[in-house]
Amino acid sequence: MASIDDLEVVVEQLPAGGAIVRVTGELDLANVWALREKLESTSPSAPLVVDLTECSFLDSSAMRALLETARKAEPVSGRVAVVAPAGGIRKALEIAGVDTVVPIHSTLAEAL
Repeated sequence: MASIDDLEVVVEQLPAGGAIVRVTGELDLANVWALREKLESTSPSAPLVVDLTECSFLDSSAMRALLETARKAEPVSGRVAVVAPAGGIRKALEIAGVDTVVPIHSTLAEAL
């Protein structure tokens, strides 16, 4: 678990393979390394869900980390999905076009 001020990033391994990376708090340039570290600890060829349900803010550096992870997974048949319920986080991802590269779901059940 990585925890920096208002950020907590936890990786949960799924029994059938793959992982969920849960983000709680604010993601920005000052702490995006914690997210990158957890994303890099997962296998690019296994399903990955990034759960932003409890994320209260993210900037372009966090979006870039998500896109880079998806691009690394693509050639090895990995699957990356994001959970972002309706609200500011989802809207920011959609405005930036992240949803054109990474599927965004409203719930964790949808993403799995």
